Amino acid sequence: MLRRSPSAEQLKLQNLRLRVGDHAVDVGALRVIGDGEPARLTSKAVAVLLELVRHAGNTVGREDLLETVWKDRVTTPDVLTQAIKELRRAFGDGDRPARYIETIPKVGYRLLAEVSVIEADEIPFGRVEHLALRAENESWVALEADEATSSVLAAAARAFATGTNTESAAAGHASSQAAPAARPAAKWTQFALPFIVLLLALAIAAGWYVIRSGRVSPPPPWTVSNLRALTSDPEAEILPHISPDGTRVAFGKLIEATGLDRLFIRGVEPSQLVPLAPHTEKAHDIRPVWSSDGSHIAYERISRDKCTLFIVSSLGGHEREIGNCQDFGTSYFDFAPGDQDLVIGLRDGGTQSDVSLSRWNIATGTGKPLQYQRASGDQDIEPRYSPDGRWLAFRRGFSPYSDLYVMRADGGEARQITHLSGTLRGYTWTADSSALVFSSNHLGKFELYAVGVDGGPLQRLGVEHAIYPDAARAVHTVVYQIQRTMSALAQVDIDSPQAAPRKLAASTGSDSAPAVSPDGNHIAFLSDRSGFNQVWLYDSATDSAEALTDYRDAVLSGLVWRADSAALVVTVREEPATSRLVEIDLASRRLRDISGKDENVLFGGYGPKPGSFLLAVGTSSSGARLLLRESADKAGQSDNVLATGVQQAEVDATQGFVYYTRVGTNGLFRWAATTGAEQKLTDKINALTVGDWRLVDGKLWYLIPVDVRAVILHEFDPQKNADRVVAEFPISVGGVSFGVDPGHKRIYLGYVANQDTDIGAFELERAAAH
Repeated sequence: MLRRSPSAEQLKLQNLRLRVGDHAVDVGALRVIGDGEPARLTSKAVAVLLELVRHAGNTVGREDLLETVWKDRVTTPDVLTQAIKELRRAFGDGDRPARYIETIPKVGYRLLAEVSVIEADEIPFGRVEHLALRAENESWVALEADEATSSVLAAAARAFATGTNTESAAAGHASSQAAPAARPAAKWTQFALPFIVLLLALAIAAGWYVIRSGRVSPPPPWTVSNLRALTSDPEAEILPHISPDGTRVAFGKLIEATGLDRLFIRGVEPSQLVPLAPHTEKAHDIRPVWSSDGSHIAYERISRDKCTLFIVSSLGGHEREIGNCQDFGTSYFDFAPGDQDLVIGLRDGGTQSDVSLSRWNIATGTGKPLQYQRASGDQDIEPRYSPDGRWLAFRRGFSPYSDLYVMRADGGEARQITHLSGTLRGYTWTADSSALVFSSNHLGKFELYAVGVDGGPLQRLGVEHAIYPDAARAVHTVVYQIQRTMSALAQVDIDSPQAAPRKLAASTGSDSAPAVSPDGNHIAFLSDRSGFNQVWLYDSATDSAEALTDYRDAVLSGLVWRADSAALVVTVREEPATSRLVEIDLASRRLRDISGKDENVLFGGYGPKPGSFLLAVGTSSSGARLLLRESADKAGQSDNVLATGVQQAEVDATQGFVYYTRVGTNGLFRWAATTGAEQKLTDKINALTVGDWRLVDGKLWYLIPVDVRAVILHEFDPQKNADRVVAEFPISVGGVSFGVDPGHKRIYLGYVANQDTDIGAFELERAAAH
């Protein structure tokens, strides 16, 4: 077949497929296929490749690549270096001299491999994985077979799975099953066998790819169209909620002059903003929810540490207080069918750190628990009734260990719909009540997915940087928050809490979860500044940072330093419901797995003794076992189970203590290595009220958000059983994870410096049946 180099017009096509050397590149799917498992690419890496293809055989300057690929972003040259490393890894180009991409020192890069366009009727290299690629992106073949043919296919499938020759196995099965009267059918089966085996290989390979990739199952049941932005103002618009008829949307908006959030309504079609329930109180109004008939809107008002529910006519007018919503971080709510009650997740009180669903009468302000299937320690929040009123969905577990459940509207048995145990940021019912649309970052970044109410595979909708979706009841419109929030690694002086945070190693990426090494010389943090979330190391001498990892589509969390500052661990989740603890050696930059092959690690760190580790293992925090492991080489052989249902843990190696909070039991606990005894210390720090805390010289420091845009730093002294306020910071933080310098003069956190979020919309409909 004649090979054609891509034209300039072809390089603009989203569904372009290229042959680059011995590999196939699917530009639209961001994927490279060679002799091994398909490799995923970032969109920026693909853009770099296309520029090199455009000038194949010639050198392309680094500045030219940065200007072309990153023209809309202020960035550093390291993003290009990361993209080239990504391409070389995908092509297996580790040889010297290079076979695919050549580095021209101090100038740029040159593509060496031959490039041609893969035509629509060409199957690259004849490999089964390539057949799956074509099947996924072009069409799926349905095969109807009689009983004899089905038996042959089953035999071939078993042979395929065990490595046996599929043709001989299928033929042997057909001959052994055929009766004399059925010989014509057997003869037909033998004649058609090569075609059946080919189709079977196609189907198995496609299924294998879907399972291995953890993504979606074709054909897609939903289609997205008319994706657009409804707002583009410089201030942040948050938490949208669309009217039942799909004509109007209510949302919160930050007023820069006052620093407060107010509620507004506008049409889905271009129209003016109309303020909802204006007032002069120094408080934030957030989280508007329409009643099912569109006549009223309920919302939350946040002032300091107080959360109050109000209701007002959707046309404006006098607002009416409903009652106390406890905690704005967890008090998501919805109108119950009939619009006379609200359903909300509330703390149970007492010694249990449970959150359960209650129905709250709007007129009287009184509520009662909803009767449904749940266990002690469950944290059930964010309830939403289906448009037809038959079902009630809710989120069980606080992030980052959440999943969606569905039950009858009046309670009863609850069915788990997702199995991610991850971070979810909002969900909604589809208009026909058949599926849920939710936002998750389980594949590395927040985007929207759909899942049927009966469970099953997730469908990736292709709407990225999207959180808090909300669908109309009468039409196909869905609104969502376009996530453009950027949090920067920042230093805050404790003695000057009102001063502006100082940004470190500034970039256009988003930084979080800083961890200061015990010697104070290093700060490790998480950032997506190279395109994917990685572990980065900050160099104070040059005010710059370098990446310590090179993951793709991974969720990283829980950075913990070793006592000698020579290594640190991070929890890595590369596939849904599969996480492991990884140690990074600082000198060699080598990575090694600490957890066992079949363990699912929620978080981890170092144990009290040198060489020991602490791991929380399980599928969710409510069932997590806190393990003390004497050595990474003895996974599961010398584990000491310290506690169950653990949410967070920290180690005081000097005193031989392990501190932890537990789901289902209120308070902070301490385990002593010398006695093996557990002691409850205080109720002030627990799995519900404190999102993150740090052990600082035997004392516990923790951040408490007091409203939407302010946090207070507390210190708890377990020896004196005393709690004090260290400082209050009038800032927004991207999560409450933070680090403390050894001198206790500064804290480091992800400071939200840019919160230019907008409201987006799209149409969501079922795909036409074929």
